[in-house]
Amino acid sequence: MHRWPLLIHKEGREALRSRWFLFTAGSFAMVALALAAFSMIGSGYIGLAGFGRTAASLVNLSMLLASLMGLGLGALTWAVERESGTLAYLLSYPVSRAQVFVAKAAGGAIALAAAMGLGFGVTGLGIGLGGGLGGLEEIGRYAGLAAGATLLSWIAYGIGMAIGVGLRRQSTALGVTLIAWLIAVFLSDLGLMGLTWAIGLSPAWLWWLALLNPLHGFRILAMVMLNGSPDLLGPAGWFAWRTYGEALGPLLLGAMGIWLAFAFLAAALRFRGLRDSGL
Repeated sequence: MHRWPLLIHKEGREALRSRWFLFTAGSFAMVALALAAFSMIGSGYIGLAGFGRTAASLVNLSMLLASLMGLGLGALTWAVERESGTLAYLLSYPVSRAQVFVAKAAGGAIALAAAMGLGFGVTGLGIGLGGGLGGLEEIGRYAGLAAGATLLSWIAYGIGMAIGVGLRRQSTALGVTLIAWLIAVFLSDLGLMGLTWAIGLSPAWLWWLALLNPLHGFRILAMVMLNGSPDLLGPAGWFAWRTYGEALGPLLLGAMGIWLAFAFLAAALRFRGLRDSGL
């Protein structure tokens, strides 16, 4: 049992040292703080803008960078070790594949939670010092956005692990990561808009297609948490709000939970099916 903490510590430390992780996490923190600082342009305010004027930008930033951070880290967690040969070396010790997988999943998840906590913490501190977080309700909404973004990064991490199991080179892993991320972003926005324009999809169909993309699900969930209003949810979100009402938030959380379980299950099955000769 003493192997578990050691393995998780090892994987978490390696994730935190990853150049990809450091770059994306640092970019998230800096851009989020910049959004808070500059979103007051045209509002007549000096200093950090309030949370209400920054929320929509933070939702989009979280959707883009949290997913990119998780996908890349998940794919690289295999590619780095396979390229250097350390994965085969690690499995030569008396540890099972299940232990290695759980350690990688837990270590990466902890690192991502730390990165999101740092990014949202620095931004929240800046907004708070500027008087933007005016009460417990806004603080709760901000914390909910941070938790949702962390959940999205975990889903992306699991998907990245599932994609990256068969990859041997870091360059290939990064290339596949960017392609997968662009596809997800495209299907989250332009793809649904194009389908609506081309074949006239109803809001009901848009809603169910949105659930197939965790990025779109996160965006609707974040808007529900922040605003509690269907005004900014788009056609799919408006349909869901009208259909499910106050149950929409828990429903979206459940859908993202299913995505999380599916992503890590797929990654675990792919890792279990990897031949020893392929390590």
